[in-house]
Amino acid sequence: MAEYRPRISDKQLEKLLRLSGAVLVTGVKWCGKTTSSKRYAASEIVLDSSEEGRDLILRAEAMPSDLLGKEPPLLIDEWQNAPRLWDAIRREVDSRGKRGQFILTGSSAPLDDESRKDIFHSGFGRIANLRMHTMSSIETGFSYGKVSLSKLFEDGTMYISEHSDRTLEDAALALCRGGWPAALDDDDEDALEIPYMLLDELINNDTQRKMEELGLRKNPNDVRRLMRSYSRNISTQASKSLIRRDLSNNEDSPFHEETLNKYLALLESMFIIEDLEAWAPSTRSKIRVQGSPTRHLSEPSLAAASLGLSPQALIKDFRTFGFLFESYAVKDLRVYSSILNGSLFHYRDAKGLEADAVMELRDHRWAMFEVKLFDPSRIDEGARNLLRIKEKMDYQRMKEPSFLMVITAGRYARQRPDGVYEVPISLLAP
Repeated sequence: MAEYRPRISDKQLEKLLRLSGAVLVTGVKWCGKTTSSKRYAASEIVLDSSEEGRDLILRAEAMPSDLLGKEPPLLIDEWQNAPRLWDAIRREVDSRGKRGQFILTGSSAPLDDESRKDIFHSGFGRIANLRMHTMSSIETGFSYGKVSLSKLFEDGTMYISEHSDRTLEDAALALCRGGWPAALDDDDEDALEIPYMLLDELINNDTQRKMEELGLRKNPNDVRRLMRSYSRNISTQASKSLIRRDLSNNEDSPFHEETLNKYLALLESMFIIEDLEAWAPSTRSKIRVQGSPTRHLSEPSLAAASLGLSPQALIKDFRTFGFLFESYAVKDLRVYSSILNGSLFHYRDAKGLEADAVMELRDHRWAMFEVKLFDPSRIDEGARNLLRIKEKMDYQRMKEPSFLMVITAGRYARQRPDGVYEVPISLLAP
């Protein structure tokens, strides 16, 4: 068995177990939720589709409290298959008056009304939430971690001059391999097959099972087309109507809006889709922002697989590579922001000025990012764009940015003469 590779989320889980009676760990299937959670659990029950799992689900639905007497912390894997456990856990946490009693993991959230009605209480104050992602560049070892975001938030004028030996081809390979923990030690040939294998299972098995539970007509071809359309529009603010037109074969067989909304809700509930919401620079800002989300999948290698792209194909198609690389960087920034007590957004104002990502910390410090592959002229354009946005902000209402950064697939990290940082993703760390 491969040696466990520490995750950034480990420290978050430790903290939440100290602070809360139970922790709910969610994320796309195979991101490592169960493996990480087992390290903190003293006992475990698995509510899967095995014979034992189905028996436990029946028991949980009939007498949910009877399953909760094992040694804490008790890990309940795929808890959403027995939604009545939610209230039972809340009551048990109240009764015991202790923290760190339960860890719940789930690769989907209940969507149907019957399951939702069993969750009578939000869990506020008893059940903390932890969103887990596939592994970031620093976790897989692709990033050397020489440029720390936390240090830049402390000192946004610090001098940086670092070098990475990672090439553009290495970045394409890292993107297509993805951050799947189980594939970390596989050779490139095997690792590049994993996203295709997982995509097929998600489309042909997991989504179809959920559709059946919701009373929807099972149609793996429609789900595959939707995944392909989303992947084609990744890192853009494509509207639902545009995606729906993309999915319609012709005028005689349109993809109905209601169907699209149900499919999108399904993929969101399975943590496959993870759009980036818009950032408002201040609650009282005079700047009019556009609120459309930027389209992203939680794991960009699934987008590459949906489009049938290899690392070699990405190198030959820089336009597509650029969109997927932006999504790859966004996923890393999501992971890094979580350990910094921050949130990630995108920015676009009514006049068309936009930034690929904005990281805002709990104390309202913020930084803004553009993502460019390697072309010096595009990097210059990204830096100028960040500076124009900075000049528009009203600093009587908000703090100045801690720093501005262009993330690249290049090899050198530096602070440019204009003050903007230029940093390869292979050097970035939280």
